[in-house]
Amino acid sequence: HEDGTATATVGTSAHGQGHLTAFSMIISEILGIEMEKVRLVQSDTEQVPRGAGTMGSRSLQTAGSAIHVASETVLEKAKDLAAHLLEASADDITVGEGGLHVAGVPANVVSWADLAQASNDESKRPEGMEPGLTHELDFDGTDATFPFGAHVAVVEVDVETGGVELVRHIAVDDCGKILNPLMVTGQQHGGIAQGAAQALYEGVFYDEEGNPLTGNLMDYAIPSSAEFPSFETFNTETPTPRNPLGAKGIGESGTIGSTPAIHNAVINAVSHLGVKHIDMPLTPQRVWSAIQEARG
Repeated sequence: HEDGTATATVGTSAHGQGHLTAFSMIISEILGIEMEKVRLVQSDTEQVPRGAGTMGSRSLQTAGSAIHVASETVLEKAKDLAAHLLEASADDITVGEGGLHVAGVPANVVSWADLAQASNDESKRPEGMEPGLTHELDFDGTDATFPFGAHVAVVEVDVETGGVELVRHIAVDDCGKILNPLMVTGQQHGGIAQGAAQALYEGVFYDEEGNPLTGNLMDYAIPSSAEFPSFETFNTETPTPRNPLGAKGIGESGTIGSTPAIHNAVINAVSHLGVKHIDMPLTPQRVWSAIQEARG
């Protein structure tokens, strides 16, 4: 824009995942525009022509890749424009602080605000160049990526009450190239907590007449951080060739790994008593009943 800011219009929708941070990082890395000057437009059908929302741990792979490609395209156009203004070769134009300049001459910089203004001024554009510094595309993210990992859970079971305590949870996840380590760790922690909740707490129950018994948050068990240890999370990085970022999903990895790890840990802890299976959620009543049944 002519004030030096940039706008990314995306067909995804953020509700806590950190899209603004991630997408701004991509734009800032390619164009050199400060993250604080990047505006994200989403969830507005009047401004966003197409979109599929946010699902399947796919936002960075699809919208992020689209922003990456669009930023590179805008940069190439901006280089041609800056080269014209600076009377230089586009091959010699590089990204610098505040805008574009000839390599080796950082003091002679054309700001993004000046570039945006020039792009809309026919007298300043090279012949044949379309006005504006914009690019629109649909990124084909139909090819699946394959994140992977390993989760280990350590639990203690009180055989007299059926109570289960999650003592440790260790997770190693590979989500391809990591853009922001802190956000990845946050996604892992949230996913592990949700998976643990599914294994140990959350369940929808009905009485014999079909009436819900867990219809509000007084009866539906949702754990807090007080019920969990500090999760131990690690990462490996195996970039995927199926998008330009090399990114895979991470949002659901924690839920996929933690639920079976915790469930298996509980069964293992009471297997010496003859217990072979307990349906989730592993409530104290269910664990205690399984132990009593196994004991005969």
